[in-house]
Amino acid sequence: MPELPQEYKEYTFGLALLDTVPVLLFLGSGLIMYSMYGRPLLLAGVLASFAGGMSKAVWKMIVVIRKKDLPGLTKAFHILLPAGFALMILSVAAGGRAAFSGLWRSLTMMPAAIMFAAGFALLCLMGYLGAHMDGSARSNWIEELVNTLAQLAVLAGVIAVYFGTYYHADVTALAALESMDDVSVSEITQEDNGTDGWLFDGPGTDSALVFYPGAKVEAASYAPLMKEISARGVDCYLCEMPLKFALLGKDAAEHIRDDEINEYENWYIGGHSLGGAAAAMAADDAEEDESASAWDGLILLAAYPTGELSTPVLSIFGSEDLVLNTDRYSKAEADGLWPADFTELVIEGGNHAQFGSYGAQKGDGKALIDEDIQKKETAEAVSGWIRCK
Repeated sequence: MPELPQEYKEYTFGLALLDTVPVLLFLGSGLIMYSMYGRPLLLAGVLASFAGGMSKAVWKMIVVIRKKDLPGLTKAFHILLPAGFALMILSVAAGGRAAFSGLWRSLTMMPAAIMFAAGFALLCLMGYLGAHMDGSARSNWIEELVNTLAQLAVLAGVIAVYFGTYYHADVTALAALESMDDVSVSEITQEDNGTDGWLFDGPGTDSALVFYPGAKVEAASYAPLMKEISARGVDCYLCEMPLKFALLGKDAAEHIRDDEINEYENWYIGGHSLGGAAAAMAADDAEEDESASAWDGLILLAAYPTGELSTPVLSIFGSEDLVLNTDRYSKAEADGLWPADFTELVIEGGNHAQFGSYGAQKGDGKALIDEDIQKKETAEAVSGWIRCK
């Protein structure tokens, strides 16, 4: 095998490791994008580009460790990387006008647009450096540091788009935030712990439900359901969550319950989808914390626990729900996670999204009943179950 060029001999293990960093950052950005858009061509392009980038990184590792030049790996880099980007572009083209408009909204969303612009500028700088610098270790360090900064900026932009894209409350939900004769609606703000949301104060005085919204769903979307439940005698606290992820604010219910002005004899916690999972975690925490009182009941809408519970549970989901992971739901039962006091209700014709009022949800089944019917059946089941406690 011919002797390595002098510039390759200057490469270090640290430089070889640095070569993997932007590749991994790119993979993170790509997987997040795939989770948002779900296009197989996009995933194929991301994985092909990742394989190309890693082939170059592995080549550098072999140069450093084994002192060998394997040109096949660099050839793979030059083939896989452009092929991957071509597949990613094709995935957008295959989606038609809707995909292009969605991409444009993502690229121009603030503050993601600033991050994308910075990433693009840095990638251009890296291209310029690659064309005008030699193959020395010093040049490689500079190029890879610029590449790493570029990929960090892109990843930050993708994360900003991910958290900035969510299901919005529709006009019906926004109208439900107005007080009615039987239900008074007021905003709740607790600056000490960051709990914000609304209190739906109905004719009941003994029981209250603290409710967590589903992931990436505007909390106000659940106002119609909360109003239905409170009108039946159970006051409801609807919580807004950090970045619209209940897992980031799963202690919000405890803060509300601890507030001295909120005096109810019975306290219940619940949530929809991932909000339900967060509520189950909060209930589990209360069971294990000797200084906290256990919740009187847990209400899960299209959700399941991830830990063993002793708190009584009411589980409700729609027969047409295609978002709920039924395998994990069944596994929760097989693993003995449900408590002895467990009640399950299947709403015939209901789906995943109609517990809230935020429109159709990606991947969901088509509901066979009206949205109002699903909410009323849910509200009646929740209030009836609490009355029996």
